Amino acid sequence: MLGDARRAGSTPRRLALLCLLVLCCLITYGWDSEEARLDVRGSTFWPVPVAKTKARLNPFSDGGHTWVAESAGIYVVDGEGRRTHEPGSWLAPGSQILELIQTDRLGRAWAVTQSPHQAGAKAETQLVLVEAQRGQITGHTVLQAERISYLREQSLQSPYDVYPNAVLPQESGTHPSLWIVFSHLGSDVLGLVDSQGRLKPVISLDRLGIPSGTDTEFWQVVPLEGGQRAWLKTSTSLFFIDAQAAVPVRGPLLEVEEMLIVVPSPDGTHAWVMARPSPQPDDRRARRLYSVTATAEPGTQPIPLLNGEAVRQIIPDSGGSRLWVAGATRPETGGSGGLYLIDPQGRSLLPQGPLFLKQGVLVTVTSSGHVWVLTREGDAHVLDGTGRRIAGGKALLPLSEPGEGSFDRLITYPIGTRGELLVWTSGALHLQPEGGSIRVTSLTKGQGVRNLFVEANGKRFWFQSETDGNLYFAFLREDRYLETHLVLRATDLNYVFPAPNGENGWIQTSSASFAYVHRSHVGAALALQGGSLKIEQGRNASLQGTFNVRAPLRADEAGGITLNWPGLAHAAGTGGLLQVTLWDSHAPQSPAASVIRSFEPGAPSPRLNWYVTGPSLRERTYDIVFKYQDDFGTETRLTVQNVPFHAPLREQIWFRTAVACAVATLFLILPMVFLPPQRLTRRWGPFVSWLVNIIGGSGLALAGLARDLRIHFPAFVGVLFAEMLLCLAVGAFSPAMFRLLASAKPFQWLVPLALTVPTTRRRVFCGYVAHVRRKLETWRRQANDERFVSMPVSLRQGGGRPSFSKPEEQICRFLMQSHAAQSRSVLIESPGGRGKSALLREVVRRMLLAFEEDPSRPLPVLCEPRATSLESAAYRALEATPLTNELHEMLLQGGDCVLVVDGLTESSLIPEALQAFIDSRHGAFVKLLCTSRPHVGFRHAIENSAAWLHVEPNRMDEETLGRFISAYAPGSTGTRSQNILRACRGADGTYLPILVRLALLFGGDPGVRGIAELYEAAFRGLLRQQGAVTGEEDSQLLAWTSQLCLRTYWVHGIRSLRYRNAPEQEPLQRLLTAGVLVPDDTAPKPGQVPCEVRFFHDSMQSYLTACGLFAQEHAAPAWDILWRAAGDPLFSSSQPEAGSELFQMCLQVFGPREKLRKELQRQLLEWAQLYDDVLTKRHIFSAVAEPLQTRFRFRLASHTELSSGSVLRIATEVSSEDLPSLGTLYMNMAHLLWPLRQDAPSGSLHPPGLG
Repeated sequence: MLGDARRAGSTPRRLALLCLLVLCCLITYGWDSEEARLDVRGSTFWPVPVAKTKARLNPFSDGGHTWVAESAGIYVVDGEGRRTHEPGSWLAPGSQILELIQTDRLGRAWAVTQSPHQAGAKAETQLVLVEAQRGQITGHTVLQAERISYLREQSLQSPYDVYPNAVLPQESGTHPSLWIVFSHLGSDVLGLVDSQGRLKPVISLDRLGIPSGTDTEFWQVVPLEGGQRAWLKTSTSLFFIDAQAAVPVRGPLLEVEEMLIVVPSPDGTHAWVMARPSPQPDDRRARRLYSVTATAEPGTQPIPLLNGEAVRQIIPDSGGSRLWVAGATRPETGGSGGLYLIDPQGRSLLPQGPLFLKQGVLVTVTSSGHVWVLTREGDAHVLDGTGRRIAGGKALLPLSEPGEGSFDRLITYPIGTRGELLVWTSGALHLQPEGGSIRVTSLTKGQGVRNLFVEANGKRFWFQSETDGNLYFAFLREDRYLETHLVLRATDLNYVFPAPNGENGWIQTSSASFAYVHRSHVGAALALQGGSLKIEQGRNASLQGTFNVRAPLRADEAGGITLNWPGLAHAAGTGGLLQVTLWDSHAPQSPAASVIRSFEPGAPSPRLNWYVTGPSLRERTYDIVFKYQDDFGTETRLTVQNVPFHAPLREQIWFRTAVACAVATLFLILPMVFLPPQRLTRRWGPFVSWLVNIIGGSGLALAGLARDLRIHFPAFVGVLFAEMLLCLAVGAFSPAMFRLLASAKPFQWLVPLALTVPTTRRRVFCGYVAHVRRKLETWRRQANDERFVSMPVSLRQGGGRPSFSKPEEQICRFLMQSHAAQSRSVLIESPGGRGKSALLREVVRRMLLAFEEDPSRPLPVLCEPRATSLESAAYRALEATPLTNELHEMLLQGGDCVLVVDGLTESSLIPEALQAFIDSRHGAFVKLLCTSRPHVGFRHAIENSAAWLHVEPNRMDEETLGRFISAYAPGSTGTRSQNILRACRGADGTYLPILVRLALLFGGDPGVRGIAELYEAAFRGLLRQQGAVTGEEDSQLLAWTSQLCLRTYWVHGIRSLRYRNAPEQEPLQRLLTAGVLVPDDTAPKPGQVPCEVRFFHDSMQSYLTACGLFAQEHAAPAWDILWRAAGDPLFSSSQPEAGSELFQMCLQVFGPREKLRKELQRQLLEWAQLYDDVLTKRHIFSAVAEPLQTRFRFRLASHTELSSGSVLRIATEVSSEDLPSLGTLYMNMAHLLWPLRQDAPSGSLHPPGLG
């Protein structure tokens, strides 16, 4: 049964081991890396800080370097922001740099500086010629004066062509010479400084009628070719200067209220001048156009042009020989508007006269010679050099009056070679002529523009958004048209200086200055556990290894993320942050992962945070964005698109949840599978672990750790609850699972309820039912294919009246009657060979069928006869059921079991143990089915039950013999039947079933005429039909087996024989193979070596022992061993009518029969003499065979007074006529006198007498 129990638990154990194996395989599962084609994009330009305070930039003409002037001095940086020339020691401490103007020689500039104020002294101003050489800036003082003013050059670019007195932009061009005004000896002097640092004073301002100390901040010059000549504009006067002439200054050539624009002719000596004349009587302050000649005689008046019409704007054509003039239209000017084209003499060159009369226009001349005309009504037109209309359109410009978007605030930028125009009003517009029309494109998508810078080549433009203050640049070329990139965030922009190569440039703001580099100078790297991504030259990306979803940063590299670019050296001092984010194109709302690295000293190590949610991950591609930002507004990006990320199982939420569920399941199942059911941890461990998982999981979910562990807690809890329900469902159908659950809380509490359900009860015990059936079948085969034949029995019943039906049916009915408070016991008692075991097995078989039909009926439990306690035997037998000891107790207390014990007299139980069980707490409920040879103690114990049934199988008579023979040998002949009758018939004409069965199976030999011959034939037949021996080997094996029984059973009276590890293994194996011996273990597995064996029937062992005794004692003069064979309790029953089976076999084996008769007589007569004073007449009378008692009584009646010895002698005389009757008398007297014997001295064959 224990083996069956182990087998019942083997399936769940294998499932648990399989679960562990699958779990390990899943955890170690991985993915192979694949080659991926990566696309790199990002910010085109990356700012590099070159000055962290307010500074002034002035790029070199070659675009490779720039001057940086700040409070600390002047230095030079290259296009990547690296300092190439450090400030020298030429600048006095505390001095300020007022102006920095480049010469036409590369790396040389003029610097206007001012020394600090000192007590009692005025600040001095210096003009210094500085030069970048040998990694340092050197300075040579050209001029030192109390005041030095640098005269700016006039600009004809928009909007200064309309508003010439507006503040000019920062000086960034190169100049062959520099016009200055400086104080000298109490007067102001106009001077000229060349690129070599040579100063040439031109004229004192006093000679020009300009008093010393006049403010010259807004004076402008219009240099002419060669740099020695120029037109000088003061606030109200116009002069012509020729530094090489004897008379260097001519003029004033024109004096007005406000000097506005001077446009020299190609030879430089003639100029168109737009000025606001002195107030007129009509008080109209209109701008007028004049023609001025530098070589005119003194006193010559300038010539008013266009008949004195009010003008708004003048622009020379691309050749400079003609002038486009836009008339004024405002009412206060009295102008008529329109567009004019005139020559130096003021003659109109438009055949049809002025264009766009009565309209306010704004004119822009492109490098191709085309003229853009924008009207106050929002119209736009393109004209050729002669005024012919090429393209145009109405209301193209979104103008508003007044305000930022008004016509008066338009700024234009001619770009490209196809005559295109950018217009800056509240926004930025791109105007492109197409055929006869004009296409207008908004460049900033509705954003207001605070600053706009257009590169000279017209391929890109920079703008500062009015909305967010950010600096952007965008492309104008067709392949990347309007592709916009952020450069700086929320900056106070001053200027942008693109380099001619288009790859780099410089940005100047109010708080800092930058060099910007192209993306090709930028590299980046991201190192995760399992793989790394490297980007070189801003475009080449390579992936080494494998990127996995949820992989952490690699710990062995600097933070796992790096950014290589020129600005990295400044990152620590500018609060630089590098943020790397992973984006899924299918879920663009939020990043899939992010990590931030701070470059500040002492910053913590970066950590990659994954935000991927959902129970299932899949292999996908992410866009990896490297975003750098700092405190100066830098915000750049580098994006690697389509980076493949694999989704290993270990990172899947569903997988981690499955692993967590599997681990929790193992904690639930492993204690039930591997721990003994009696252990406290086995009973409470699964339930406690289940509760801990539920409560612990709830805590993790509340604390947010379940999300960090990537475990789906609702699914985890749901699986645990589902497992509980699944266990209950599986337990209801699987006995093995039921056995596991029955020993663990909380399932154990539900088992009694489950066992009340017939279907569950049937499934739970189906394995045990099959186990019992296998044992019954094994016993039947071991009994030489025994077939049950219903035989008559003698019944006695306590607690009821026996019914008259087949005994097997009545026993089943008796045991299956439902009396909850009454135990029921059945004892099948008879001498050996009458079919007790066959009847018991048939009853058990019928009870199994009844249980399968109705599971509420009691279940037979086959108890091990070797147990010394019936309770322990019951518990051991119930171990084969899928229930725990506590539930075994419940089964016994509920009367759901019938304990079956075959062979009480041959078992280790004693009557007192049986009586103790009946009187215990189980006795009132448990039903018993036992077999026993005649034994008063066991019979009395059974009859103490509340309800009992005593069954004694009878010997077969002539009627039942036929049915028995038909069952075993349906084709037997009459002759053979006669032989059987002759061999098996008893003295009373009845038959012993065991003898008849052996005779039917092995009694075909005509020589079989007695019981001894029948057992010998059975022994030899079993050996030969199984092929265990051949020839005469059976005789040798018979003799060896007889001696084996003499050494074992004759010595200690134990039926079982040791088989495993027995010294004489080979003959025992032959006997076991033949079926003479059968396993005494509990249904051993096929191929398993039994520990103990026994003979297929006890009578065969008795026969072989008798053979061994005869072989040992046949030549002895006296056979005193017969006394022990007949009287020793090891071989005899306590019931006189049963006697010793061994002695009965001796009567069949010993011979000659006459010698046996005389030996029995001799010993009886000797006992009559020795024990005369001990014996009683009643004992002797009961010892005589029942058929001879009448005759014995008649013989005694003729003798009135006889001693006990005399009575025994008479009994011997009466019984001597028949050897069986004499044997009966001898056996009964031997049983009676055996306790009175004394051990014989050594060599003595007779007991000396009473002791």
